[in-house]
Amino acid sequence: MKIQRIGKMTAVLGVSAMLLSGCGLFGPEKEVSSIDAPPLSEVTVELPDAATDEDGALAVQAPGAVQETWERTVYLTDANGYVVPVSLSLPKVEGPAKQVLNYMVKGGPVEGMLNNGFTAVLPQGTQVKGLLIKDGVATVDFSKEFKAYEEKDEKRILNAVTRALTEFDNVKTVQIWINGTPLNEMPAANTPITQLDRQLGLNLELAEGAVPGNTTSVTVYFQGQLDNARTYFVPVTRLVPSTQNVAKATVEELIKGPQQDSQLFSSLLRTTKVLDVKQEKDLVTVNLSSDILKYDDGKDASPDALESLVLSLTESTGAKQVQLLVEGKPLTSDAHDFSKPVVRPIHFNSMSF
Repeated sequence: MKIQRIGKMTAVLGVSAMLLSGCGLFGPEKEVSSIDAPPLSEVTVELPDAATDEDGALAVQAPGAVQETWERTVYLTDANGYVVPVSLSLPKVEGPAKQVLNYMVKGGPVEGMLNNGFTAVLPQGTQVKGLLIKDGVATVDFSKEFKAYEEKDEKRILNAVTRALTEFDNVKTVQIWINGTPLNEMPAANTPITQLDRQLGLNLELAEGAVPGNTTSVTVYFQGQLDNARTYFVPVTRLVPSTQNVAKATVEELIKGPQQDSQLFSSLLRTTKVLDVKQEKDLVTVNLSSDILKYDDGKDASPDALESLVLSLTESTGAKQVQLLVEGKPLTSDAHDFSKPVVRPIHFNSMSF
């Protein structure tokens, strides 16, 4: 049975930087970088009676008024407790980074959009009092309600905030404040937060045979089940035995699939063999056995398997493009054309709850 995934993979060969701005901690928000092209995926919709202001709260809007929207990635938790990137169509406002965080607060504006077991990750009542992006560092100042979480949720919150802000191209690291005071560690489990970047990973797990302190991290994208017909991608950062060939390790872990007690699954068949993987600057070339074509009555490759490969390789290696080969030849069919390298999807997990 074919399972429909949420969103599509697009082969885009170049995208200009998006407008990135933040809220000053001690003053009005201002633009902090320029833009070379219009915001991506911008559409207009008619809102019946209300829109959302830049703080994420509902604001009165005249009936029939037109509100511009854009696609933004927020981080939520699914029914199994995994932190998942979700692409939502949000009202176009000043300060998109602040808006994204506001849509991750329990009881906030995202609540009316959730279903299928997804929940917001930040404690109810949390306010973003300020957000400043400067020199690659996003400093976010939360209200005291940010501290009202259970210890078991600490790493989920920390990783979700870090990942959400580093989705913006002009943010490399994150600093967290509460009520104007910088934090050196999280309030509940005292997790150090001196260096918050994407190296933290997401949904961390230790691979079989890996010894803590002598590992390499790879991030692979498995799938979760949204309902009987739809799936979504879940990033899992797996610590594997130390290796210099991150690209090959990524593909091998994706083929191995989720851990035995996981609720996730992989669309890449375990019988698929890795014939060769190499990285040259921003291009990763993957050569797989023909087992990857055993989908749709053995005639083609699974779209989900292909997308998970591209997502995983670009995430783990930092490469911008992926070339997929089957038995040494570019993968081409009526459904897929990988005759040329493709890049990471701009948006995925675009969910209509």
